[in-house]
Amino acid sequence: MKNYKSKLKVGFIVVLYKTPLTEINRIENEIIKLGFTDFQIYFIDNSKENKGYAGGANSAIEQAKIDNCELLIVINPDISFKKLKSKDLLAGGKHFDIWGLAMRQRGKIYYGGSLDPWRLTGGLIDERPSKRFVKTDWISGSLLIIKKKVTDKVGLFDEEYFMYYEDVDFCLRARKSGFRTGVDSGKVYDHFEWFSSNPEKEKLLNTARWKFFRKYANFRQRAYELLRSPKHLLEKQRFWTPRFLKSYEGRASRNDKKYKFILNFGSLNISSLINKTLNFILFVFLIRYLSPEDYGTYTLVWTQAAIFSPFVDLGTTSYGLIDLPTEKKQKFLTMHNLRLFVSLIAFVLTIASGLALFKDNPKIINYLALTSFIIFSNMWSGSYLILNALRGKLYNSAMVSILFNLVLICSLIVLMIFFRSLAVIFLAVFLFYSLYSLINYLLIRKDFTPLKFKLDFAAWKKLLRKSYLYVLIGFFAGIYFRLDLYLLKILKSEAEVGIYSSGFKFFEALMFVAASYNITRIPIFARIIKNSRSKFLELVGKDLIALLTVGITILLSVYFLSPVFLPFVLKGGYLTAIRVLKIVIFAFPLILVSSVLINSLYVMQKAYLVLVIFMLQTGINFLLNLYFIPKFSYIASAYITVVSEMVNLILLGSVFLNSWKKSNL
Repeated sequence: MKNYKSKLKVGFIVVLYKTPLTEINRIENEIIKLGFTDFQIYFIDNSKENKGYAGGANSAIEQAKIDNCELLIVINPDISFKKLKSKDLLAGGKHFDIWGLAMRQRGKIYYGGSLDPWRLTGGLIDERPSKRFVKTDWISGSLLIIKKKVTDKVGLFDEEYFMYYEDVDFCLRARKSGFRTGVDSGKVYDHFEWFSSNPEKEKLLNTARWKFFRKYANFRQRAYELLRSPKHLLEKQRFWTPRFLKSYEGRASRNDKKYKFILNFGSLNISSLINKTLNFILFVFLIRYLSPEDYGTYTLVWTQAAIFSPFVDLGTTSYGLIDLPTEKKQKFLTMHNLRLFVSLIAFVLTIASGLALFKDNPKIINYLALTSFIIFSNMWSGSYLILNALRGKLYNSAMVSILFNLVLICSLIVLMIFFRSLAVIFLAVFLFYSLYSLINYLLIRKDFTPLKFKLDFAAWKKLLRKSYLYVLIGFFAGIYFRLDLYLLKILKSEAEVGIYSSGFKFFEALMFVAASYNITRIPIFARIIKNSRSKFLELVGKDLIALLTVGITILLSVYFLSPVFLPFVLKGGYLTAIRVLKIVIFAFPLILVSSVLINSLYVMQKAYLVLVIFMLQTGINFLLNLYFIPKFSYIASAYITVVSEMVNLILLGSVFLNSWKKSNL
């Protein structure tokens, strides 16, 4: 026999709800034209008393079984069997006990459904299988073909589901009982999905999905869902969406760039704010339990560990955000491998330079050996950030970062309270950041496979040609902001470093605004300038005004409120750090405005001018600190920070205006 029992009695179950008579007649005629010799149609109208899809289907199935139907075909009235015959519906019976056909819906074809093993969410599969008959986790209830023996053993649809997920639940119970589920991908029917625009659909989907989850989730899945809940709240995700499609496309069109920008900018700012808050809490505990000298040691270790981070980045974060959105995404793997290779070199350089700078302080060298492993952690998390930026899903990186920092900071605080030892703190830092590297590796491997390391010097050379400027900019910018700490240590003491750093910490905590702006705005600048220079200039102007307003507001708030509140945090030898903050906060609005100009110069292909400015500023900063620190200690460094940012803004503004005028000639 070519087909499964072509002469058996078939029962068609059609659940109606306020279905027009014309549509009822249409689907009835199409069923007749299929050519079954022995069949009966059961129309169940839920219009007056809506028992839900499962309730309506069950009443018809029970009647069909009484009528000795051996095959049950449950369908929606909004499907079409055109160009199909009875043999097309029966072919899957040789391979499965529950089956369906490929479904064309809104111009796309789906081949059954998959069940997420972690979240228990049902998703439609849009990847065409290599075989005609393929096993799937579940089949859409719009066309569900069931052998009678399945209902004899498994029972009927679970009527706890009013609408949606009754098909997922039924197929799961059948598979647990040993029955086979799948689709015939060689035959296609149309599903019009009349209720796709129903505002109640998302609510019904969510309700059904949670019923399904509560019914079947094990401890591992419940724990995962709990950890993932912040991301769900951020995404406002629909729980029953086609596989591989963006979760928020139901709420915003693909061209809604403003929505995407707000989502990504908001998620990064929220995560940065949370992480800065967590680090601030850790900072409070550190200055409560550590002397200024020990806190100075702590700061110097972290400063040295991060000194070569721009080389690990290789500018590829900036390069990736500016250039990769318009290039082939396969270049991500080449870029990632280059980052991995250079991170090994940076690790060696960090340790070697630390030995030279701190040869008189063995403790710093030992702590540095443990902390330098953050180089690898930053490499992996940076690659994951770039991957998410390319896909418009920066909120993924944001949520991973929040969860990691929450666990890390809480653990460090507990260790500080019980042990009050820098050695214990840095050992924990080593362990946690090693784990963070592994987590980001697994996340990248999950979303981007295959992930294989390859020495590709020819491809790396091409990347370096485009990104070496960002490498040098990042390096000199880092030196520019860290020179004062090194000089304070050399010319004064670790205690001076500790006091200055504790005041600067409050200023540094506010920099998340600039960092989040840079990550989210650069790709938009890069696209807009290629399409419309006038719109680009208009956007730059709006950003300058917005960030200047934010910067001045924060400046005034910090300047007037810090003397009132900070004495509750900064006590004893740390009190003089309040003066440091009141000085350096004047640099904050200058840095925000400079960020807009730097990003603009990047996308105008003028990064080399930014490099020249930072090289010049690094030299000036070094000479000023070298001269004034012996006389005025860390107060000199605070004033030099503000003066340097003023000069920075003037230089960047002049360069931007000149470059723009020349480009329009």
